[in-house]
Order: sequence, then C-alpha cells, then structure tokens
Amino acid sequence: MTIKDKVKRLLEFNNKLTNQQIADAIGESRQLVSYHIRTLNMPRQSPNRVCSWCGKRITRENSSGLCREHRPLMYVYEFQCAQCGEVQVVEGHDASNRRNSRKHKKNPLDFCNNSCSGRYFFVQGDSLPDRQS
Repeated sequence: MTIKDKVKRLLEFNNKLTNQQIADAIGESRQLVSYHIRTLNMPRQSPNRVCSWCGKRITRENSSGLCREHRPLMYVYEFQCAQCGEVQVVEGHDASNRRNSRKHKKNPLDFCNNSCSGRYFFVQGDSLPDRQS
C-alpha cells in the first residue's frame, strides 16, 4: 500500500485530521502528507476554524478567531479597580493597549484613575522598598 493510498484511506475515514496527525499515523513527514493531499484534491475541513466564544464555524479569512457577533468583544476590556473595587469598561484602542502593552503584562494591577493608583501604592506603603542610608 503506497503512502498516497494510506493518506486517502485516513481522509475518507476522517477528513478533519490535520496533516501532522496523518503523518504521525503513517510514519511519514508532514510535508509529504501535505503533497499527497494536494494531489488527491479531496475536500477537507479545517479543524480549528470555529469561534472560540460560541463554537460556530467561521471563514478562513477571519484571523481573530471570533464570529461576526462576538468580534466586538475583542475590543472591550473590563477590569476591577485594585483600590476602590469599581468595575470599569474600556473600549476601542485603549482596550487593546491595556491588553497588549508590556507595562500591563508586567504589572497586572488596573486602576480606574490616577488618584486610586496613588492611594494604592503610597498609602499602603507595601510596594515601595525601604531606603537604607
């Protein structure tokens, strides 16, 4: 039985298998499996193209991983202030900045305004190291 026949048989059994899974099953390289799949012209379903929020199938061009209804959620950042406990909602460009910036990844504390930030860091006093003279 040739490699092409093995690949065809596996795809007829389950067309949602990835190239790597097929390669592991038959003991060949992923590139060779990909070549044989292209020559077979068999219809395939991409295994990972579903909305990560609701599970609905999405198009291949959609890079966000969310369906049309849930894509606006990507631009909303909701957090609770570390000092006063208020829940704040930030939308648009500020939301993506808060989610992706290095500053917020290193220090995950979020504050609703500068006065809450100042009260948290300087009134509690835990965050400042003691100066040794």
